[in-house]
Amino acid sequence: MYFWIIVALAVTVADQISKVFISSNFSATDHVVFIPGLMDIVYVKNTGAAFSILREHTWLLGIISVLFCVGIAVYMLKKKPKDRMLIMCAGLLLGGALGNGIDRIVRGFVVDFFEVTLFKFPVFNVADIAITVGAAMLAVYLIATDKRNSDEKSSINSGE
Repeated sequence: MYFWIIVALAVTVADQISKVFISSNFSATDHVVFIPGLMDIVYVKNTGAAFSILREHTWLLGIISVLFCVGIAVYMLKKKPKDRMLIMCAGLLLGGALGNGIDRIVRGFVVDFFEVTLFKFPVFNVADIAITVGAAMLAVYLIATDKRNSDEKSSINSGE
């Protein structure tokens, strides 16, 4: 029933543990090969959001994170959706927003550490992965639900 909370807590805990490990064991000049030719580990203090937008507005991003988390919780508690994919999406999005929100409020910046070396891409963290996967899954869910609803409406209108 509250699986979304378990997912959110698991993501938040994994995210925060990874960030404590990185910030305790790496300096800004450290650069460690993680997956040769694909990904390295670096320690970046990000005061912005994705692609460093709203840099130096951590307080605003912290407020947005809190409002987003409250919005997801209110939706899930009121609507009580039964669809497993939607529940998973909510858990991933909530956990990612909590992980980065905690950083913004407590540290004043988000700890990022995964750096793609195969091509140019912003440095990211576990919370970012959860948000990206959750958002992609939500898009697929919405498209599939819309298609299913359209198909049902078509069959009703054609008298099948």
